[in-house]
Amino acid sequence: MRRPLLITFLIIMIISLIYTNNKTLDCSYNDNKVEIIGTVEQKKEKERYDEYKISEFLVRDYTKRKNIKVGDEININGKFKSLGEMNDFKFNYGRYLKSIGCEGLIYIESYKIIGENIFYKSLDRLKEYIRSSNRYLYKKNSDFINSLVLGEKDQLSQNEKDMFSRTGTSHIIAISGLHTGILCVLISFIIGGINKFYKLLILITIMIIYCIMIGSSPSILRAIFFIMILYIAIFTDRKRDGISTLSLIGIILLINNPYILYNISFQLSFLATLSIIYFYGYINNRLKISVISLTLASNILTLPIIYYNFNGIPIISIISNIIIVPFIGVIIYISILSVFLFRVNITISKCIAYFNCIIINAIYFLLCNLSELDFAYIEIENPSKFYVIIYYTIVFSYMIYKELKVMKEQTNELQGYYK
Repeated sequence: MRRPLLITFLIIMIISLIYTNNKTLDCSYNDNKVEIIGTVEQKKEKERYDEYKISEFLVRDYTKRKNIKVGDEININGKFKSLGEMNDFKFNYGRYLKSIGCEGLIYIESYKIIGENIFYKSLDRLKEYIRSSNRYLYKKNSDFINSLVLGEKDQLSQNEKDMFSRTGTSHIIAISGLHTGILCVLISFIIGGINKFYKLLILITIMIIYCIMIGSSPSILRAIFFIMILYIAIFTDRKRDGISTLSLIGIILLINNPYILYNISFQLSFLATLSIIYFYGYINNRLKISVISLTLASNILTLPIIYYNFNGIPIISIISNIIIVPFIGVIIYISILSVFLFRVNITISKCIAYFNCIIINAIYFLLCNLSELDFAYIEIENPSKFYVIIYYTIVFSYMIYKELKVMKEQTNELQGYYK
């Protein structure tokens, strides 16, 4: 069998679909008074409330007056809201929360801080230092920088989000394989390559800490697992099959949480990676232009998801990605350097940030003008699931045909397993 992990993944995915569709989210504890004790792992300041992640629960404070910080060991009393109650005809919010590992919402009524967790406190201090340094150095561009480095895209204005959406570059402001790959290259350069076991441990440790710091979303977990397996394969001098690696990651994530299948971030991240692995080589052999080939390849399997969930198709995504993707690594590296030097020499740090802002402003100018073109984005009022099914049936049939062809060639010893 060519890829047993892929077959295993498909079987587990089908089982997960059957299980989650036949299982009703529990509503029996809705509005019950509950008490939980745990560590505040994340905090988000929304417009109407402050939200805290404590273990598998999200805790919301609609008064926005509670003095709760990341790293606090806390005893909370509040009203429990069951995920089964958070469903309407347009969006199943309860299932979405379940897909990110949440078991329920708690509306906080009273709390008591009983200790602190040094690890989470330290991570929060580092995160706040990066965030505040970027705000000081980059001013109006700080929200964009923080979305690239910390995954905090909620602070972007609606106009900015619309600009990225209409130009097909929304993946830039969501931490993914592109961002983690850029960070891994930087770490590898700083420690002098991954040629020693302790250096591999340093890389893995830093990436795990980074994953925890920015929130461990499904797309981030997929990206970091993939990068880690890649570097382990390089270090151990083992051949690596991308689709099998992706399948293994999918198996782990699905076993841990079957509802992750319904997470749009996971769907886009997983399908984009699969699409690039499978189609990039074919396309680039003909076009010979890496950025265009990468964009085309990633869109083949993600386009139906974008069409169905976001009610539109970005027509100019190829042009937009050619403009922005080559500069993302440069922007991230310069921003990290400027933050690192912020406490060393603020003048040099400001100069570096000023140069970075020139690049960012130029990208914004081009993307803004592209997004305003009448043909930039096709809006679709009522996307049809039928078209999505037909599209994927055709594409996956082609992929299966190619797989069977390769297996036949392998049987005849005309081609090895790895390309």
